[in-house]
Amino acid sequence: MPNWLKEFYRDHILKHTFITTAVVFAIIGIVGSYAANFRMDASADSLVLENDQSLEFYRKVKKQYGTDDYLFITFRPKEPLFTDKSIKQLKSLKEQLQSLPDVETVISLIDAPIFDVDNVSLSNIENDLYFIEDDGVDLEKARRDLLNINLYKNLLISSDGQTTVIQANLKGNKNYFKLNDELRKLIWKKNNIGELTPYEKQAEANLKQELRLLADELAIRNERVINQIRALKESYRDIAKIYLGGVPMIAHDMIEYVKNDLVVFGLGVFLLLVAIQAFIFRRMRWIVITLGCCMITAVMSMGILGLFDWPVTVISSNFVALLLIITMSLVIHLIVRFRQVEREHLDMDYDEKILETVSSMFTPCAYTALTTIVAFGSLMVSDIRPVIDFGKMMIMGVSLAFVIAFTLFPLFMRLNKKAGLDRRQESGFFTFTNHLAKISDRWRYKVATIAIVMSLTSAWGISYLSVDNRFIDYFKSHTEIHQGMKVIDQELGGTTPLEIIIERSAIEADFAFVEEESEEDEWEEEFEEEFSDDEGGETVAETEEETPRLWMTSHGIEKLHKVQNFLDSLSVTGKTLSLAAGLQIVEQINGNQRLSDFELSLLQKKIPKDLKDQVLAPFYDRENDQVRFLIRVKESDPDLDRNQLLADIANFLKTDLGFSEDSFEFTGMLILYNNMLESLFKSQILTLGVVFGIILMMFIILFRSLKLALLGMFPNLMGACFVLGLMGWSGIPLDMMTITIAAISIGIAVDNTIHYIFRFKLEYARLGDYTKAMYSCHDTIARAMYFTSITIIAGFSVLVLSNFMPSIYFGIFTSLAMFVALLGNLTLLPVLLLLFKPLKSVEKDTAEVALSEA
Repeated sequence: MPNWLKEFYRDHILKHTFITTAVVFAIIGIVGSYAANFRMDASADSLVLENDQSLEFYRKVKKQYGTDDYLFITFRPKEPLFTDKSIKQLKSLKEQLQSLPDVETVISLIDAPIFDVDNVSLSNIENDLYFIEDDGVDLEKARRDLLNINLYKNLLISSDGQTTVIQANLKGNKNYFKLNDELRKLIWKKNNIGELTPYEKQAEANLKQELRLLADELAIRNERVINQIRALKESYRDIAKIYLGGVPMIAHDMIEYVKNDLVVFGLGVFLLLVAIQAFIFRRMRWIVITLGCCMITAVMSMGILGLFDWPVTVISSNFVALLLIITMSLVIHLIVRFRQVEREHLDMDYDEKILETVSSMFTPCAYTALTTIVAFGSLMVSDIRPVIDFGKMMIMGVSLAFVIAFTLFPLFMRLNKKAGLDRRQESGFFTFTNHLAKISDRWRYKVATIAIVMSLTSAWGISYLSVDNRFIDYFKSHTEIHQGMKVIDQELGGTTPLEIIIERSAIEADFAFVEEESEEDEWEEEFEEEFSDDEGGETVAETEEETPRLWMTSHGIEKLHKVQNFLDSLSVTGKTLSLAAGLQIVEQINGNQRLSDFELSLLQKKIPKDLKDQVLAPFYDRENDQVRFLIRVKESDPDLDRNQLLADIANFLKTDLGFSEDSFEFTGMLILYNNMLESLFKSQILTLGVVFGIILMMFIILFRSLKLALLGMFPNLMGACFVLGLMGWSGIPLDMMTITIAAISIGIAVDNTIHYIFRFKLEYARLGDYTKAMYSCHDTIARAMYFTSITIIAGFSVLVLSNFMPSIYFGIFTSLAMFVALLGNLTLLPVLLLLFKPLKSVEKDTAEVALSEA
């Protein structure tokens, strides 16, 4: 510790304790008051890449064709579905859903136009349609007719005719797309033209704020309507089996589980802190000091986030609990050091004991804080905004934890001066470290061999690491969301939307236009003139202007059917909706014959509005001659590999159909989430590389030895790599939470390495023997390492109580990484020190000086 800082402690904290305490707690009170503004970003946007170009295309498509803001409500009555009683119950449920203020429209079996495919003509289709509520409808015939309509089967009604689904379309905010377009223009200008004007900068800030507020409103709306539907579902418990599904519910439930984990993890860590502190130190004084520092760190960090309106997300949800653990680690090291000073310097003045404790621990704790900051700072190399924000939050939080620990610990100790000498020993479990010392001494080469085998095995396992997650695997099998997704996947067409947008350029090369009109063109003109007096007064020719619509030709439709058939043949896809799928209804009416160009023109003119809204509008943009395929992917399929699925589809479109790569594009929530997962994998590699490089440089500066720095890195990398390798071997993919395991485990575990090597150098300077220095370290600093690590491991283990599988994996594997790192620091590290003997005589002299100064 620098002399000026020692004098500051002596003059302000130790001499003017009460004044300093008043000032410190005033600051804590002011900053902590903003903790009321601490919030969690519950929007679905927190689950995707902020700068993903696919996100912009996704928003454009949603603006053009409609959003994913709808919920599925499956309905399987206890009685047969096609009875008057069940239909009335279904209608009642639909009306209750429609009455909800956040629901715009509701689509159900009741709204579906039905026809007998064997007894309907294309020319008289309007008169041959009927609805299930029409007077005199034979419900059994209606069931058969519905199951015979390809578009409805496994989409609106299950193949057994007993389960149906209701789609509740939620009210959107039309202003959102407008504001997003304005913001996108400003961002494009900033990135491509140059600096924005002051007015434009302010406009950009205002737009971001407005969009954030709209996203918050959307999240609140989703939560409200989902809770209302679930309450409504309960009233039908004795009537039917009902499940809720849809993208808004998946995002909402994921975040709700994480919110619950915040409480469980935070409370669990707090209780474990109390229990373990009581078990280890067995004195209220140390419990109060530790918990006081931890709670003040948590409140102040939440206050800072609230002050700057900096929300936590799914990824950063464990921010507060991590700070509790890091603060506790710092304070435990101070407590253990103070107790050691008390025992070794009985005649020393009490204030000097405090100063000795703080000054001797300042440098190693400062470096442990810095290395932890570096580890979390490495997350900022990610492309994922929530991961970047998590890194920034932890940099702020760890810095705050260090300042609070080294400010409040001496203050609390000074205020508790009359406590007297603590003659109690820690729990007898500290003998565990002595056993590890014996293992390191007697089995040096065996320990080194085991470490080498573990490292090679881990590296092999890491090569199998993947990020291909299924939403359904995020939730335990007994949860409603898991069961609902399974029902929708297996009976009603799939869960996660994937869309393909295909431009007219895909088939332009197939057409050779001539100026002369064919006889069929003249015939169509005569036909269009005949119908020109119909409602609207427009003919097909008048609305087509000059550019022919290529997709609405027999050749274009044939191409679409090939795409449709291929998508339907894939095992991981559920129901695929498209212009081709919609026209299958008409083709069924037409005796399963493809429609001619003339019939397609007739269809566009004569198709009933109800059918047109379902068959044409959502899948065909007439103005741009663009088509859309909406594929619902089965999240419950164990063979789901998103990257392989996209590659297979793209290969078919390019190779089999000859579409150019720029004539089609994938979009949908599946694409956005898949892009985030791919970025996670890249982030993991970058994170490990950045952490290793920067911490190695810090070790070189701290230990003034490249050899010692390299030896210190091995135990920590072994812990992180062992866990990643185990995940690879077990087939457990990385997700948005386990991506942070490497940074967290290295960031926390490296603290132990610094404390151990720092103490080892001092003990070697004092004893002049490597083996004796090792035993002395295991009898002193290793206790604090053991106490803090066990508390951390127990704290993370609390997450196994979660219903959210990523939280469970995060808790298990972080605990395991910390345990392996602890064993590495207390076995492999001393073995490496004993084998390589990195401390030279010059370093010994330097350490002696450090010891005398300490």
